[in-house]
Amino acid sequence: MLKRFLISITCALILSPLSQANAQQSQGETQYISDDLFTFLHSGPGRNYRILGSVVAGTEVKVLQTDSDSNYVEIIDDKDRTGWVDGEFVSPEKSLRELVPGLQQQLADATRSNNAQQGENDNLRQQFSELQAQNNTLTKQLKTLEEQNADFSQKLDAADQTAKMQWFTRGGIVALISLILGVIIAYLPKKRRKSDTWM
Repeated sequence: MLKRFLISITCALILSPLSQANAQQSQGETQYISDDLFTFLHSGPGRNYRILGSVVAGTEVKVLQTDSDSNYVEIIDDKDRTGWVDGEFVSPEKSLRELVPGLQQQLADATRSNNAQQGENDNLRQQFSELQAQNNTLTKQLKTLEEQNADFSQKLDAADQTAKMQWFTRGGIVALISLILGVIIAYLPKKRRKSDTWM
């Protein structure tokens, strides 16, 4: 008998820390409350009335009347059942279950719009890059044309100077020849007229 008592105490001492460890582990573990809640549908305004079924959280219902004494609300649920539920669980605001699909749709629409905008931005960036490349090419061509124009202007100025020098030289030669001819003609002996002797 004493032996069994000692074995029981030993087992209790060994198992006690394990159970405490499991309890501490479950207390420290993060968990969440399920959104899949429901409330009972009663045949009258109170918990003492017969339960007709349950209404899932987030279900859209039509309110018929409210019992101010018990704060129970008479409703028609989505299954066309008429009954009473605790007014604490009836709210004019949509539940998360009803809001989530709409929010998901809004998120999907916003994502599509963002993707479309991103694609348009990519196209605009591509067009900008192409226009910038064209602008760089045209700038180089303009610079080349300006250099060619400056070269042509320089050559034209040189040709103009050469032409002016040629005209000046030719004019000087003509003037010199004219002067020489004038001097030669001036010093040529003049022929004398023979006088008439028949008088």
